[in-house]
Amino acid sequence: MNNYLIIGASGLIGSRVAKLLKGNILTPSEKEVDITDISSVKKYFEINKDKFNAVINFAAFTDVDRAEEQKGDKNGFVWKLNVEGTKNLVQLSKEFGKFQIQISTDFVFPGTEGNPGPYLEDAKTPDSYDEINWYGWTKLQAEKEVMKENPKSCVIRIAYPFYAAKYELKTDFAKKILELYEAGTLYPLFEDQVISPLYVNDFPKAIEKIVDLGKQDIYHVVTSDTCTYWEFGNYLLEKAKGARNAPKKGSMKKFLETPGKAQRPRLGGLKTEKTQKKLGIKFKSWKQAVDEFLSGLN
Repeated sequence: MNNYLIIGASGLIGSRVAKLLKGNILTPSEKEVDITDISSVKKYFEINKDKFNAVINFAAFTDVDRAEEQKGDKNGFVWKLNVEGTKNLVQLSKEFGKFQIQISTDFVFPGTEGNPGPYLEDAKTPDSYDEINWYGWTKLQAEKEVMKENPKSCVIRIAYPFYAAKYELKTDFAKKILELYEAGTLYPLFEDQVISPLYVNDFPKAIEKIVDLGKQDIYHVVTSDTCTYWEFGNYLLEKAKGARNAPKKGSMKKFLETPGKAQRPRLGGLKTEKTQKKLGIKFKSWKQAVDEFLSGLN
């Protein structure tokens, strides 16, 4: 059985994964392990090196529009946490012989009309941060650091996570749709945005398989098919509330023209066929994931 050190275990995804993974799980706080300070990481590894064989890094600055304010600034906190923090972590993982998993995102791809998804695991990524937003660029550089520094490492790209269990600090996008509908304040959902959601309860099984394989690779762990944001919300509300065509249709293309909004992958999505074959797992469709999500809501 594998044992894990989870960085960022207090977050929306990390907290759920920490509860569902099998084995001994270490979940240090940011005060216990500051990944932007390599001495802090090394001290923790030295004290706890016999308690884990795999490291999962969920820690990241993820506020896309706020991150954009630091675009091009390698002295900014976004770069220090997302890139330098990852570099510190992977260097220590290599030094102590630990398998490292870097949690990444579909935002490493542009998702534009000129370069649309859904993307293969080995699809070419941008050569310049002008092609994507700063958050996505820093996550892409973190991927490269992991793959370059530690042969015992991998990258897992995910997108739009949701799950039924409660999490007090943040509401995932599926619960948000339900809450806003109940309040009568649901905004139009984009009919021109293609996504691949992640049902988080399925994530630990994939992680366990990946650590067992122990190979350097890039994986996509999301639903087996794509949908538009509107299709997701419409199906969710029809199943949960019996409301057909409840959400109004909006345009992400127009939304992205709003001043102050960072570029986001509009025509995105991640392909998973290669990942499913390597892991020997059949991922749920997004509709199957929504059905299971709803069956678990209190």
